[in-house]
Amino acid sequence: MTELIITHPGSSHFDEFFALCLILAAHPDTEFIIERREPTPEEVADPAIWVVDIGEDYNPEKRNFDHHQNIELSASFVLVAQALGYSGTLSALPWWRFKDRIDRFGPVKVGAEIGTSELRTTYSPMEGWMLDMFAKSPNTFTTIMRQFGQKAIDSAQKLTDQLTLWGKARRVEINGYGILIGETDQSEGAQEFNFRQADPAAVCLSWDSRGDGWKLLRFDNAPEVNFSKLLGRPEIKFAHKTGFVAKTHERIPVEEALELIRLSLPE
Repeated sequence: MTELIITHPGSSHFDEFFALCLILAAHPDTEFIIERREPTPEEVADPAIWVVDIGEDYNPEKRNFDHHQNIELSASFVLVAQALGYSGTLSALPWWRFKDRIDRFGPVKVGAEIGTSELRTTYSPMEGWMLDMFAKSPNTFTTIMRQFGQKAIDSAQKLTDQLTLWGKARRVEINGYGILIGETDQSEGAQEFNFRQADPAAVCLSWDSRGDGWKLLRFDNAPEVNFSKLLGRPEIKFAHKTGFVAKTHERIPVEEALELIRLSLPE
């Protein structure tokens, strides 16, 4: 089966590119032809044709996913994700809202929202290169685009699972500093979970995924915590000289690991 996707000509943007990646990932057994041009009225009306980020119509039943005609509509990749049933999971990704808003409102307004006038310095040269190559020859990238879309879906699901896991973690207080304790070596989502809390913790204590001990990790909001103070102690296998992380040789009792954390807090 071959299906047609029409998206806008000219410069390519993350919005329509990622929307197409999601469509490709959601239909792994379908071959797609991508055409970057203006659609005809007949094509916009045809529910067998995907019309993405162009056409001045938002109608999921007809596979029309433009948002430019209505400022209240989200970017096209969000509209496509909603239609495919992925938005609940994908919206957990830290960059989801940012990418939506920058497509709709531009770097000046969005930069002001996050407190910077230098948003252009964050632009990825890899993203820019990929979008240029897609604009020149869209159908040579469908395999990579499908893989990218699936990777985003998988990453979002993993992060969602991690947020759930860390939501069940035990928390203790030491000298006014919150410590999250997770008896798991899957700690990738701990930082993101903590960022979303009204009262974030300072330290994460979890199993070391590369060894048999504990990992003591400083959260970004607590730069005063310094695990380099633990250098030279017999329990410590590694402590980064910048103080953001340390690891023990063995999985010592939790109380002993918490004592190491206490020694790393400001005096």
